[in-house]
Formats: sequence, C-alpha cells, structure tokens
Amino acid sequence: MCYEWGDTGAYHDRKNLAELDPAVLLRAVEDCLPAKPFFEFFGGEPLLYSGIWDLIALIKRAGCELAFPTNGTLIEQHADRLVALEPNLIWISLDGPREVNDVQRGKGVFTKVVRGIEKLSELRHATGGRFPELGLAYIVTAQNYNRIEEFFLRSIDLSLFSLVSIELQSYTTDAEYQAYRDLLKERFKISSAPCAKAYVRDVSAFAGIDAAFVTDQMLKVREACVAKGIRFFSQPRTLTAENLTSYLGADWSGMVDKRNRCGVPWAYAEISARGDVTTCHTFYDLTIGNIYEQTLLEIWEGQRLNSIRSYLREGLFPICTACCRYHSGAVPISTRPAAQGADTALVVR
Repeated sequence: MCYEWGDTGAYHDRKNLAELDPAVLLRAVEDCLPAKPFFEFFGGEPLLYSGIWDLIALIKRAGCELAFPTNGTLIEQHADRLVALEPNLIWISLDGPREVNDVQRGKGVFTKVVRGIEKLSELRHATGGRFPELGLAYIVTAQNYNRIEEFFLRSIDLSLFSLVSIELQSYTTDAEYQAYRDLLKERFKISSAPCAKAYVRDVSAFAGIDAAFVTDQMLKVREACVAKGIRFFSQPRTLTAENLTSYLGADWSGMVDKRNRCGVPWAYAEISARGDVTTCHTFYDLTIGNIYEQTLLEIWEGQRLNSIRSYLREGLFPICTACCRYHSGAVPISTRPAAQGADTALVVR
C-alpha cells in the first residue's frame, strides 16, 4: 500500500538510503522563515529523523505552523517532548480496529499507538496547552473498506482528535504513467520515473470495494465529527456513491471533483532525503534543484521551476489525478481555516 516502502515502493530501486544533513536543512528552513511558511514533515517516519527536535524548535520559535504524519508507534516515547515543543498538528495513521490494523502494521501496534495518543492527550491537558492537536488518518483499501464506521464510532475515542481524514487510496493507471514518463523524457530530459511507477495500480484491485457502502460509512463518520466539532476531510471531497465509483474505476472525467489547473508549484516546495527539491507532494521524479548545491531561494527563482510552471499553465500532467492534492484541493492542511492559512508551504520528506 505504501508508495515508498511497500512491495512496489519507489525506495526499492535505491541501493542506499539517505538522511538530510541536519545543518544543511536548518539553513534551508532559516532561509524560508521571513515568509512565515507552513511547514510539514513526511517520511518514512519523521520521528526517526535525528534532527527533528532542533527543526521543530526553530520553526516554532519563528512563529510558523508545523504539521507532520506519524505511524504513532513513537508517540508514547516522545510525548513529553512533543507537548513541550508544541508542533501544531500531528496526523496519526491507523488502518482500522485492532485486528485489522495489526494485520497491516504488525502485532501490538494498535495498542501501542492508542497508549501514545492517550499519554500525549493527558500531558497536553495537564499543561493547559492546545498543541499538538491530533489528526486521525485512515486510508481505505480492499482490506478495511467495510470497517470504517466500526473503527471511528466504536473502536477509537474520537474526542481525542481535532481532525479526521478518510481517503481512498491514491493511484494511477499504467497508461497515465507511461504518458507521464514519456513527457518527462521529451520535455524535461528525465529518463526514468520510479516514484510515479510506484503508484500504478490496475482498477481490478478495487473491484471488491462497495462504493455505496463506503460512502454511507464516511457520511456517518462525518456527521459524528461535525457533532463533536472535529474537522473532517475526505478524498475525494464529494461523498456520493457515483463519485466514489468513478474514483475507483479511474473515471476521472466522470468525477465531480475534477480539475484542470494546479496552483501548488507557485506556493509549495518539498525537500527529499537526498536534498532534491520538487514542487509536488506526490511525484518527486521531476526535481528543480538540490539544497546541497544551491540555496532554496536560488532554486525557487531558477529556470527549472519556471519551465514547470510554464507547462502547467497549459494544463495538468498526465498523472496529476493520482495526487492527493488534486482531490483535496489543498496545499497543506493547516490548523487554521483554509482562508487564513499560510500563503506558502515547505515540506521536508
């Protein structure tokens, strides 16, 4: 399921993994601070990064917002530090009730994550602080699509969360991937696209998912969230059986939530573990520079990014429908209402 570490993940093509030099990354973050961007960390697992605590401290001292996802297994261990440093939002990923989650993530993981959630919530309450807020992320698959309502309404304490996100699995078809790969080669002189290839799925993999049943469950969870004052997000945004059926069948033109433009490359940058910079959260085969070679500002003002923006003024890439930003319509999910969110975002992967 994971497009980086799963059976067909992009990282399987890498002989050696990398970790960003904390000093180099801190300098890149410092360069951004005058603009007060919204920061996000991704992974792998962000809480395993050796420089994460200095990064959080720097970002929060500058008065910027910060969010990151985690598998939740290290929350209990680091709860005191997280409450003290106050990142704005932590997204915790779970895949269903205990028996469902632990099949996909390992025996005992569900219980360990819940312990961490409860400890962090208790510590935050004891200090009287608001942050970090907790978000709960659930990716719908053929293995857990029929357990959504059970999980959210009977297996977890929703009152511990400020946000909930239920998302259908992002994917692309082989034809879309081939068209994207050819475009990268012809227009941007990039010979391979392993990240994009990791997203290729045959729609037959979703044939067993009952779109109407998924829709009904998601609507019930949304109703419960609204009643409790919990912010609710979904992918796709429009929750109807017809819209979800189109999504699961790769009928992108038949969806309500279709788009023909993307504004993300004008407001967003992402740094990979190797220092490569991209302007897409999902597909980072198309890079615009590297922070070991240039400053982030030099990269942002460079010709490579201008050429990407020039192309996107004409329309989307063939693979853009597999991007979660396409279906959510958002750059980052801020802790503030969308209209008040930061104008720019920097993500560290």
